[in-house]
Amino acid sequence: MKTYRASALRNRLRAWLPPLAGALLLVVSGWILHRELQSVSYREVRQALHALPASHLLLALGFTGLNYLVLSLYDQLAFRYLGSRVTRARIALTALTSYAISNSVGFAVLSGTAVRHRFYSRWGVSAADLARIIVFNSSTYWLGLLALAGWSLTFQPPIQSGLFQASMPCLGGLCLALASAYLVLSALRKAPFQVRGFEIRIPSPPLAFQQVLVSMADWALAAAVLHALLPESGPSYGTLLGAFLAAQVFGLVSHVPGGLGVFEGAMLLFLGPYLPVDQIIAALILFRLIYYVIPLVFALLVLLGDEAKHRGEQLVTFGKSLGGYSTRLAPRALSVFTFMAGLLLLVSGATPADKSRLLWLADILPVGLFEASHFLGSLVGVALLVLAQAISRRIRLGYYLVVAALLAGILASLLKAADWEEAMVLACVMVALVPCRNLFDRRATLFNGRFSPGWIIAIVAALGSSIWLGFFTFRHVEYSNDLWWQVALNKDAPRFLRASVGAAVALMGFGLWRLLRPVSPVAELPSDEAITDASDIIDAQADTLPLLVYLRDKALWFNPDHTAFVMYGIRGRTWVALGDPVGPPVPAQALIRDFVEHADDFGGVPVFYQVKPQQLFLYAELGMSFAKLGEEARVPLEGFSLQGRRYRDLRLAINRLANEHVDFRIVDAAEVPAIMPQLKAVSDDWLASKSASEKGFSLGFFDADYLSRMPVAVLEQEGRILAFANLLCGPSGEELSVDLMRFASFAPRSAMDGLFAHLFLWGQAQGYQWFNLGMAPLSGLEVSPVSPVWARLGRIIYRHGEAFYNFEGIRTFKAKFHPVWESRYIAYPGESSLLLILADIAALSAGGYWRLI
Repeated sequence: MKTYRASALRNRLRAWLPPLAGALLLVVSGWILHRELQSVSYREVRQALHALPASHLLLALGFTGLNYLVLSLYDQLAFRYLGSRVTRARIALTALTSYAISNSVGFAVLSGTAVRHRFYSRWGVSAADLARIIVFNSSTYWLGLLALAGWSLTFQPPIQSGLFQASMPCLGGLCLALASAYLVLSALRKAPFQVRGFEIRIPSPPLAFQQVLVSMADWALAAAVLHALLPESGPSYGTLLGAFLAAQVFGLVSHVPGGLGVFEGAMLLFLGPYLPVDQIIAALILFRLIYYVIPLVFALLVLLGDEAKHRGEQLVTFGKSLGGYSTRLAPRALSVFTFMAGLLLLVSGATPADKSRLLWLADILPVGLFEASHFLGSLVGVALLVLAQAISRRIRLGYYLVVAALLAGILASLLKAADWEEAMVLACVMVALVPCRNLFDRRATLFNGRFSPGWIIAIVAALGSSIWLGFFTFRHVEYSNDLWWQVALNKDAPRFLRASVGAAVALMGFGLWRLLRPVSPVAELPSDEAITDASDIIDAQADTLPLLVYLRDKALWFNPDHTAFVMYGIRGRTWVALGDPVGPPVPAQALIRDFVEHADDFGGVPVFYQVKPQQLFLYAELGMSFAKLGEEARVPLEGFSLQGRRYRDLRLAINRLANEHVDFRIVDAAEVPAIMPQLKAVSDDWLASKSASEKGFSLGFFDADYLSRMPVAVLEQEGRILAFANLLCGPSGEELSVDLMRFASFAPRSAMDGLFAHLFLWGQAQGYQWFNLGMAPLSGLEVSPVSPVWARLGRIIYRHGEAFYNFEGIRTFKAKFHPVWESRYIAYPGESSLLLILADIAALSAGGYWRLI
């Protein structure tokens, strides 16, 4: 128990530490920004922006375009490495879109992979090859960074004085050594590396050298974009390159999307000796716009165009071929745009309006309308920050609220200062949302889901940054109590104070409501209506596992049309779905994604337990990992016979029962209540003899209503029941199974073997094709030098874990019926601890950890 709690604490720390570390870097960068901007006014920054020649802007745009073309060479080299053939135009478009998304959204492995999966999977690129592309591109990315950083730190370090100056050449030499080691390795290492069974081949020396050159060109051009935006009196390109690379590393370490704030703080620190702060800030603002925002808009337009082009096909195969990657990508990108729109409104509320436009509007509208629209704009900004999370979760109500908020923001922007540029940006975000309405198909409650640590920190940081910007902008104003109540056309500072307090109060109120509101139940046991709906779905399929729904100890999650469902339980943070979704293939496949997202809404870890190998690709497309749990035994009934040596022991068991005058019969479901007292006595005797308690979830337990739903097989001696097994009869007549198998202490030793032999013959006579004996846990785990840790540990438990569970005994008992073995798996998020998940599942079946112990 202590070990489990310690592991749970480590998992919680693991969830909070990365965003907290990023927030700490952001705070340090904010402190640097605040310190450096003490001598700069908002007006000076605006003047520096206007003073930059148009030729510099055009040069920066040209370098940006060239840089993204070079970025496309990453994927071109990767396909050459794979020896796979996809047209260069397709590769270039996919790579450009991918990098435009990942550069701005952050989390490049997730966002960039999602774009590539969307396009490359159409063109025949397998999941394994896609993984190799990601590994190859990641190594290319770091090779250029190491090579250029090594050169810069050695020959033109960004810090020319202080304690760090002496260590710069050593650090640079280390970077160059690492890049050189990769080239040497490509020449010496011919055999591929094996990583958990995944084969990674080292590129040939010419290809490795091209990786270094392409990556160096990428980093050099990115730095050239910023250099073009600096005044000619600024630092040399070589000096800027070193500062740029160091700042980018800080941004990458922070995990803040695009390194926002962290990159700027580092650049201010490095470039401070060369340029006035106002000119640096102006250049950084333009760099963000040109290098990040414009390509991101281009990428979103490409995705929207692709969505429109393939809309008909995607609606048919929604969630089937593209899985979770393609259906999550656009909402995630749109959530970033929504968040940035909210930040834009907050920043607008913290900065002074254009005086000429205010004077023009004053002739038409009353001053009170300016005040109200300014206040409204900041409130809408906070609303958009909060609603961005609902957009990423594809909630339909959130979508409509965001569209309404954007309309209100456009109106506020036009009324408060005729700010048509701001209104145009908000309108562009709304135009991007409108064609994607069909992606927002979730009817989940808007704010029942959790706000992850990253979301909380991002929202607070956005509001805090806008308030800091306001105090920086109006630093010259003498603050007093009277300032709050001043209402006039030229009173920008009071408007900022009122809007900031309103936004802060609104966000605090939302946070308090989230903390104090009653927690909604997240896993209610099924009602009679839900059981009826589930029964209709079960009757249309063949398996017997879904019949465990009648135990009523599992919650049910239906698709919107109630044509498929998942039965699940919750233990701690683990949400365990028992088996694959029940229902027709198409809605069942979409239901996997819905369940994963529903669990994620509440901070849960979604798990699918005892899934079939034929369905594993559906979970893999959602980015889930899987591990083998054991093997399920199924006896073929067609042609089954007790004659011959194969089933000699079963034939003898039946004969012994006959000699002892033990009879076998099937009790129809309608007659089961009449024998319920005898069944209860046998069950209690069996539990007492085994020193066991009732289980649940994936195992049946004695329940009168449950047993009365299905026939029961019994062994009787002179009217006295010695043993029984309740039958799970597959609705299609294909599969037969049993759940509870219990016998009294006074039953003959051959009772279980004889009961199964009778059931095989009875099932064959009824036309069933298979008899399902259930799963043998940890059976069939293959161990080799490349086997994962779970397979090795599972094999050890299987062989030496008799004190906890008779693993080998279960396998041996079922093996004597000569079944066909089929593997069963668990699908789970790869970053989660499998051992903790399995501990939660065991506790869920046992009814708690204490009962498990």
